[in-house]
Amino acid sequence: MNNPATGHEPHPETVADQLAREIKRRRHDAGLTQRQLAAKIRYTRQYVGMAESQDAILPSQELVATLDAALGADGALVAMRARARDEQQAARKHSGATAPQHATNHATVMLPIIVNGRVVSLPLDPRVVGVTVGALADTTDKPEDDGDNSVIDRRTLLTQGIAVAAASALDPDLIRNADPIESIIRSRRVTERTVNSFTAVTRLLAGQRQSIAPDALLTLISAHRDSVATLFRSAVDGHVKNQIGFLLGETSIVASRLWSAVGDRPMALASCAFARRLADDIKDPALGGIARIFESNLRSDAATLIGSDGDIVDGLRLLGEAAAVADVLPPSAQARIAAEQAQAFAVLELAQECREALARARRAVDEIAEPDQTGLFSDWNQTRLLVYEGTCWLFLKEPSKAISALNQAIRATDADNENVALAARVDLASAHVLGGELEEGCRILGDAYENLVTMGNSRGTERAQLAFDRLKPWHTEKPVRELRGRIEALQPS
Repeated sequence: MNNPATGHEPHPETVADQLAREIKRRRHDAGLTQRQLAAKIRYTRQYVGMAESQDAILPSQELVATLDAALGADGALVAMRARARDEQQAARKHSGATAPQHATNHATVMLPIIVNGRVVSLPLDPRVVGVTVGALADTTDKPEDDGDNSVIDRRTLLTQGIAVAAASALDPDLIRNADPIESIIRSRRVTERTVNSFTAVTRLLAGQRQSIAPDALLTLISAHRDSVATLFRSAVDGHVKNQIGFLLGETSIVASRLWSAVGDRPMALASCAFARRLADDIKDPALGGIARIFESNLRSDAATLIGSDGDIVDGLRLLGEAAAVADVLPPSAQARIAAEQAQAFAVLELAQECREALARARRAVDEIAEPDQTGLFSDWNQTRLLVYEGTCWLFLKEPSKAISALNQAIRATDADNENVALAARVDLASAHVLGGELEEGCRILGDAYENLVTMGNSRGTERAQLAFDRLKPWHTEKPVRELRGRIEALQPS
């Protein structure tokens, strides 16, 4: 029977489709939303949504096993996944296809990565990606064409393409050999065009770290970093090698931000320290300055409301070293340096120094142009600075100024910076409490805490937990008791 909307025969239901439908049915029977189930299994909501989608790649065995246990399926979901895998493998063998079952004859976009020490490419369906990335499919040296194929700027590449791939834990069935890239490694002919292609991937991943669940990005950025490291070891031309060295350092810093977001502080520090030492090796002061900016944020944990084990003085020292090379850094980086300094001064209750640093940050923000808003600094603008200002006023015990700045930031923050908005909401909650509005502060903090847990942002969740800990003087009040109940309900059983 034809589909009246398309005039084509409908796709016969596959076992993978049945699995997705069964997961959704069992979740409904359990009375759980996707967010609630995600919190229960300690995955992000995106993973649950992809597992229930009949158009998605088959979810990983680990995810299905976790869902099976959480939904009391007694192995039924795991068995269905095994049958779905057998069905897909049989279909590919019969058709000779190497792409996932739902792929069509569209040209496949290849993301170069390394898996188990072997250079491979991850296929992404261009209908999902929606962009032209020819430079990723063929990184061999060739004349420039009329279009810039190495520019990737569509959020859908991550939200619908890379996130699906990360959810499947880079299943071997999803990857295939990338001969053009392997030939580059073997021949040691790494060109600037190759570097540009890999830079496009790094900048894209870095630009999405505020909006995509960190664990969904960490798998990809780690694999991509391994690829860049392999290129770095393979390059023989000194100029190109230094270019790749900068990119390796930048990619390591992106990984550091994600390690921090998932709560692995040692890996976050190690990644930043690696970038700083690499900068010294290749004598690149710009890379060294950027590495120090983000390492300082980790060293002075208390300055970002993360914990009491940080060393604010050590963080300020690193920021001072970064400021010493500010003339080779973009205005967005200069603004970040000054804003971090202002926040640290506010923690130390050095009001005058804080105000002077905020003034420097504002001047730098005024100089930011569109080319400066890329990669690690893609979210730097007046709105981002408002979040820092609000936090500074909170530490300086000026709640009305904090509330005003943070509300402005939240209203101006777009959907691609959800983590920034949630950090602002956590501080906004504390500002309301400081201003005597306990009930409103508890409500805002509870909502932010739930969203951070659902996203899998461990660093943000810890920030919210510390904000809750500061409510101890009001622990007998009804709003605080209700908030405690909300938080405890989100803890793993």
